[in-house]
Amino acid sequence: MECDVPEMNQDAMTNGDLHKVGVIGEWESIVAFRALGLSVADARTAETALAQLNTWAKEGYAVIFLTEALAEIMGDVLVPWRLRVLPAVIIIPSSGKTPYLGRGELRAAVSKATGIDLIGQRRKIQEEQSVDTEPDSESSDEC
Repeated sequence: MECDVPEMNQDAMTNGDLHKVGVIGEWESIVAFRALGLSVADARTAETALAQLNTWAKEGYAVIFLTEALAEIMGDVLVPWRLRVLPAVIIIPSSGKTPYLGRGELRAAVSKATGIDLIGQRRKIQEEQSVDTEPDSESSDEC
């Protein structure tokens, strides 16, 4: 499959549309994003996803999230998209699937944007809390 990545739409980016965000993937993974005001597009094939990526790039979208399951199907077709600054194409975990690539991608994007590893911090706090709740054998009141 040939992948000709369109240029960023400069007019759309300067007309106040810079903050458009979309999500592409299987419906059960993306439907909740609609409630947050994001554009959503159901796609289960590489061709459908690529067509939507091209459309949203021409419309000036700044960020496009792509589910991990769809990213796996698309494979190397995503490489030129991932190298672009805008729109930023970010892989997110799919619903009902153990996250691997999506979790790492999301963690890197959040860390880059905020300067803080928020996802890693959450895991660290959970580990510390589980250690704190374990019974301490030395401080036991038992005889």
